[in-house]
Amino acid sequence: MWALAVGAWFAVASCAGDSARVALPGRVGAAGELVVVAELDVWNGAAGDTLQAVMAQPYPVLPQYEPLMDVVHLEPELFDRFWKPHRNILILQVADRIDTQEPTFTFYRSKYSRGQVYMVAKARTSEALAEVVASRAGEMVSLLHAEEAKRFADIVALSPNEVIAREVAGKWGLQGLWPKDARIAKKAEEFWWVDRQLTRLKGGDNHDIQQGFFIHSEPYTSPEQLSLEHVLNRRDAITKTHVPGPTPGSHMVTEHRFFPSYEEVEFDGHFALEVRGLWKMENDFMGGPFYSLTIVDEARGRLITVEGYAYAPYFDKRPYIREVEGVVRRSRLLPLNATAP
Repeated sequence: MWALAVGAWFAVASCAGDSARVALPGRVGAAGELVVVAELDVWNGAAGDTLQAVMAQPYPVLPQYEPLMDVVHLEPELFDRFWKPHRNILILQVADRIDTQEPTFTFYRSKYSRGQVYMVAKARTSEALAEVVASRAGEMVSLLHAEEAKRFADIVALSPNEVIAREVAGKWGLQGLWPKDARIAKKAEEFWWVDRQLTRLKGGDNHDIQQGFFIHSEPYTSPEQLSLEHVLNRRDAITKTHVPGPTPGSHMVTEHRFFPSYEEVEFDGHFALEVRGLWKMENDFMGGPFYSLTIVDEARGRLITVEGYAYAPYFDKRPYIREVEGVVRRSRLLPLNATAP
């Protein structure tokens, strides 16, 4: 679903001139939120309906419905200095002007705040605006998702866990980014488990949240190893051996009743596989989403997998699995002759 349009992102218009003149403030707004600025008749018309339908699509492979983004509508007169630094903004305009005779959809970066995603869609009619929004929907969703995941990784990078980073680099030849409050829960020859335990307040009580990361590899001997079937079979074999549950005889497995998403991608110059799915504990009641990245490491003749999962039974899962993906996607293969940082 999310073959990221990275090239398009860097090809779009930017506001470097503005930032050169004025130091931009930090962005505001909740993670996963998109502010849409549009006149009421535009919002209630074809363009608004199209945009809402796009963002109301279910976030892929979660145990319950959660939208791709949370949408907040503002009429233009309310779009003031309080809202302008928001992290994600889309302007929808219908007007009969020289610049709207051909519908346009333009992406900007850091217009009113650092790291901001700012988009402007313009057309002469609501129907034409709806068409251009629909035609750029895939790119828009990909960029918003990628930026939301990256933002969390950027926060982690401000104070990373350098001890885990050195150990992972020395063992796996992998440069990774790990949260400061994470710890290595298990080390085996073929498998490492990095664990992160959190507590969040809801309903007057503290509730536990877990984010975990797995690293494992295997020799690359056949293209058949790049199939979804092989990736999931290997995952289940690994977790059955190394990831026990809280009750005797329980262990992590892939939830096969909900078909995982599978995508072949280019990642940091290497062929890679992305899998998004659900996990559960066999013989127990835990479960949640996971994100898996398997990279073809040609220099070492292996497939290396970095995976993350989330467990947040009292909360929406989207923000926690998006954070996991942001961390996993900061992984980079080190050169053969590199030493641990």
